[in-house]
Amino acid sequence: MSGDHLFTFRVGYAGRSLEIRVGRTAAMVAASVLGVLFVLLTQGIYDIRDNISKLHELRALRERVSEQNLSLYHLDAKFEGLSAEVERLRAMDNRIRSLVMANDSLRKNSSRGVGGAETPEVSAANRLDKLLDLKFDRMKKELLVDVNDLDVLGETLDSRRLLLESVPGGWPVRGILSSVFGVRISPFTQTPVFHHGLDIVAQTGAPVLASASGVVVKSGYEAQYGNVVVVDHGAGYRSVYAHMSSSSVEEGAFVNRGEEVGKVGSTGRSTGPHLHYEVRVNGLPVNPARFLN
Repeated sequence: MSGDHLFTFRVGYAGRSLEIRVGRTAAMVAASVLGVLFVLLTQGIYDIRDNISKLHELRALRERVSEQNLSLYHLDAKFEGLSAEVERLRAMDNRIRSLVMANDSLRKNSSRGVGGAETPEVSAANRLDKLLDLKFDRMKKELLVDVNDLDVLGETLDSRRLLLESVPGGWPVRGILSSVFGVRISPFTQTPVFHHGLDIVAQTGAPVLASASGVVVKSGYEAQYGNVVVVDHGAGYRSVYAHMSSSSVEEGAFVNRGEEVGKVGSTGRSTGPHLHYEVRVNGLPVNPARFLN
C-alpha cells in the first residue's frame, strides 16, 4: 500500500494475477453508499412493522364493529318480542272483560240436564259471591303490565307466560248451557242453592276435552259427581269434569290442552246427559264462564 492507494488486492496466481487498487476516495464513497443503504433498510423494516401493527388494529376494529352490529340486531329482535307479548296481554284483558259482560246473558238460558254439588243459598252467597269477584279482579290486575316500562315487562314475561298457560280456556265440550254458576232453584229440592259450575248439555258419548294442560289428580266415581276427572294445571288452577259416562285418563297422567279426558254422560246426581264443568282457583270455585272463548 503506497501513494494515494489505500488497499491493493491481487486476484489470480503467479504469472496471471490481477492487481486491484482501491483509493481513499473510492473507499469513502463505498462506505457512504453502504451507510445510506443500511439506514434505508432499517427505516423500511420499521415501516413494515408499523404497517403490520396498524393492519392488526384495523382488523380488531372491524371485528368490534361487527360484534356491535350483531348486538344491536339482537336488541331489536328482543324489543319486537316484547311488543308482541304486550299485545297478547292486551288481548287477554279484552277477552276477560267480554266474558264478564257475557255472564248476565248466560244466566237467561233454559234449564235442561242439570246436576252437581250444591250448598244452601244464604251461606254460599255470603261465602263465595263477593270473595270470588274480589279474587278475580285481583288476578286480572296482576296480568296487566305497565307497557311503558319495558325493563319491568322483560323481567315478568316468563312468569306471566307460565300463568297464562295454566289458565283454563275454551269449551270442554260443545253444547248448550242449561245452568250457570251461582244461585239457582235446585231441580232436586226446589229450594235456592248455589251451583258451583256450569252445566253444558251435549249428546251422550261426546268427547270431553281438557281446558288446559296439567296432571290428572282424580279419576273415579263420586255419589254426586258420578264419573269425575280433576286436572291440576298449576298456579292454583284446577278444572273438574263430572257426570261423564266414562273417563279416558288415569290419575297421575299428564294431559295436554284439548286432549280427551272422558265422554259425556248422566252418572251421579243428574237429571240428564250433560257435563258439569268447574274451575277452581286455590281451592275455591270461580265462574267458568270467565274462561270460555
